[in-house]
Amino acid sequence: MSVRLPLSLLKLFLVRFVPNVLSSLRGFLFALIVFATSVFGNYIVTLFLPLITVLNHHRQWRQLMDRAISFWMLIPLFFLHFVFRVRIRATGDQIYLNKPAIIVMNHRTRLDWFYFWLVLWRMNPWLMTTNRIALKQLLRHIPGAGFGMQGMVYVFLRRDLETDSVRMSRAVDYYADMGQSYQILMFPEGTDKTPSTTARSDQFADRQGLPRLRHVCPPFTSPHLINLFYVLYPRSSGFVHLAKKMRERKYLAYVYDVTVAYPGKLVQNETDMILRGRLAKNVHFDVRRISAEGIPLSDGDLHQWLTNLWTEKEERLGRFYSERIPSRRRFEPAEDGDGHCWPKDGRANAAIKVFGFCFWVSVVPVWLYHLTFLPFVQIGFAFLLFNYVIIYTVYGGIDELIMSKWERQREKQTQWKRAAEGEEII
Repeated sequence: MSVRLPLSLLKLFLVRFVPNVLSSLRGFLFALIVFATSVFGNYIVTLFLPLITVLNHHRQWRQLMDRAISFWMLIPLFFLHFVFRVRIRATGDQIYLNKPAIIVMNHRTRLDWFYFWLVLWRMNPWLMTTNRIALKQLLRHIPGAGFGMQGMVYVFLRRDLETDSVRMSRAVDYYADMGQSYQILMFPEGTDKTPSTTARSDQFADRQGLPRLRHVCPPFTSPHLINLFYVLYPRSSGFVHLAKKMRERKYLAYVYDVTVAYPGKLVQNETDMILRGRLAKNVHFDVRRISAEGIPLSDGDLHQWLTNLWTEKEERLGRFYSERIPSRRRFEPAEDGDGHCWPKDGRANAAIKVFGFCFWVSVVPVWLYHLTFLPFVQIGFAFLLFNYVIIYTVYGGIDELIMSKWERQREKQTQWKRAAEGEEII
């Protein structure tokens, strides 16, 4: 008896405690490395600020930052692939790099957009440079990485239509003027799907006289899973405004309907990722490309079109989850589309992730060493801190600095153009 008790305790320690500690350590290392490398990345970004603050080379700045910040994104991509061992399966239509578009996706968890980076990388790594996301305002304040998101000029939303409409319009004008074709990812549901948000979605459906989007669960599904799958009703006002604005600027070629599903266990939020080191092991994405010419023009018809799209998405997910064995759940490419299937990364894509990770984790210690001894590196770091103070006290963020400098330059160009036209008339 005295021997069995220590053995059982040792078994419990090895089976439960050690894996949990190692998993938590994985999340801690992810947060630490992302923060440390992003601070160095921010340092590099600030060194190039004179391109827009002094020289007004906005397009050159934009191209440079799109590539530099996307190169830093190899850090989270490396962790997703090699450390957290997330496996994705993407099917459907290719996302075109050189065509501006809106990407609409159901919001099953708060990490859907994070996994979607793996899809973009697998389809075409350059899509990382043209991807833009409409995110919650809170995410712009993430230490280190939030500065990079601002540098990419993501659209940060406050869930206030009047404020958000102005921000989306401003972003579209900026994207179009930069001469780049961006694909803007947005979540029309407005929040991730949980039991509480499902209840609010049902209340919204009742007020609007719509059927509740809750697929009938198959008999083998546990009762507590009834509210955990499928979709919420989309709040379409933001999508309608964005589509109209992009059409106005002749900046909308396609709408991509992306459906995300989790065949096995899922992780709902960032807390589990960082504190517990847990992420979903398998994520499936299905992509449908819809020509902008095929979507309605009027606001009312656009609202209805998006609602119909979500109803189809509910049915598609119902078929996905109707498979009893999780390992057999999968999307099949639509017959009327490209019919692509991207089951895994090629060797070259995987090698680039490894190279990017090694570059960033090696350059940061070197930078810290030089920061300790070399005066010009110390001056550069002081320049970073000075810029932080100016950027956040005067502008509220680097994205606001970028936009305000661009708007001022555009206003000057308009004045010069009018003056030149006036001279020609005289």
